[in-house]
Amino acid sequence: MKYIRFYLALFIAKCCYYGLRMFGKRASQHPGWLALGICPNFFELAPKAKLCIAVTGTNGKTTVANLLTDALQESGLKVVSNREGANVDCGCATNIVNSLTFFGKVKVDATVFEVDERFSRVTLPGICPDYLVVTNLFRDSLKRNAHPDYIFNIINTYCPNHTHLILNADDLGSNLLKPNNKHTYFAVGKQEEDQNAYESLVMDHSICPNCHSQLKYQYRHYHHIGKTYCTKCGYESPCPDALVEKIDAQNGQLYVNLHGNQVAFPLMSDILFNVYNQIAIITLLDVLGFEVAKIQNIFAKIHIPDSRLNQIDVNGTKVIQAMSKGQSCVSSSRTFDLVASKEGNKLVILVLDDAYDRKNSIEYWGWIYDTDYERLAKDNIKIVAPLGPRCYDHEVRLLLAGVPQDRIYAKSKELEAVDTLPLEEIDSIFILYDTSTYHLSCEIKEKIIKRLEAK
Repeated sequence: MKYIRFYLALFIAKCCYYGLRMFGKRASQHPGWLALGICPNFFELAPKAKLCIAVTGTNGKTTVANLLTDALQESGLKVVSNREGANVDCGCATNIVNSLTFFGKVKVDATVFEVDERFSRVTLPGICPDYLVVTNLFRDSLKRNAHPDYIFNIINTYCPNHTHLILNADDLGSNLLKPNNKHTYFAVGKQEEDQNAYESLVMDHSICPNCHSQLKYQYRHYHHIGKTYCTKCGYESPCPDALVEKIDAQNGQLYVNLHGNQVAFPLMSDILFNVYNQIAIITLLDVLGFEVAKIQNIFAKIHIPDSRLNQIDVNGTKVIQAMSKGQSCVSSSRTFDLVASKEGNKLVILVLDDAYDRKNSIEYWGWIYDTDYERLAKDNIKIVAPLGPRCYDHEVRLLLAGVPQDRIYAKSKELEAVDTLPLEEIDSIFILYDTSTYHLSCEIKEKIIKRLEAK
């Protein structure tokens, strides 16, 4: 009987998928919702591809999962993934539906799952990944993810014991996961621009996990990310199997120590969190047995999804869209760091209100007081424009961060505000958006481009 339900669920889910696609819909979740509704043990009964990879973490999982899918496809494998970010149980079930024929036969070489870290208690036991890549674990939306240790315990409890983990050696929030499983670690070594004392409002991990003494850092890239050690008990960060030794932005090269040899790969982005994304993929491809030359060739052909970071030059002005995950203080702080690091006069547009929460005015707003808005107080950031229903909350936070009142342009109606934004003597315009406001940011970008073209 259970197999009858499985095949019925598969047939209806696949019909739903093709029907929705016929009408131009995304079909990323509803087929999986139907499959799980008809057959609650759909995950357990579904045949799996020979290679099953899951990617989770607070930040970077969409980028890593999509790039990994591109990399495997470039290598000649047939791959399906939940590329559009439907990363809870229904989205992962849809991914399995797409990996099978109507008769339940596996039709792909590999499946790549982006897995929501909180939902991993449901999805990881179901998909039983051969490999799990964990990008990092940071403080995230308080009302959804609570404390990072809560998410750590979910993954640590529900990740299968046979799964090979690819972990960030520099992240104390995740590098202790599943101590009895097989591990491979990646890291970014000390860079010239690293500060001895990185100043930030958030520092989630500062206590030794063994003896609970104060941890020290050999170097710290940002927040708690870096190489740690304890003078009391001898604890130290795991030794990485793949270590980024040099980021050569000028020549577009990433130098990685792999198996004791320094190897140069095409650099996808010189932004540090994207360097971590790239080294995570390099590490997994190496574990899968890909030759170095093949990995190099792959990275010469793939690029970071435009929905995460893109840039266009219009009449000498750079217009940059960058994901700044709302309700996630670390993600937004890192994006503010990126803005602050660039030269020239800048205009920064903040479109960070959650598009779903704000409909009912239930968005948790405390996260902005854990976010480093102080990075936006630099003299060459001429205008900061918080747009949206909660623009005045942003304005208060910007004032507390030391941004002068005359540099703040707060407006509640986003698209109307773009028509009057001051664009004179601006070298770069940054549009920072939440995961739910990408399409709104694209509309803002188009209006800005038209204004710049008309200059």
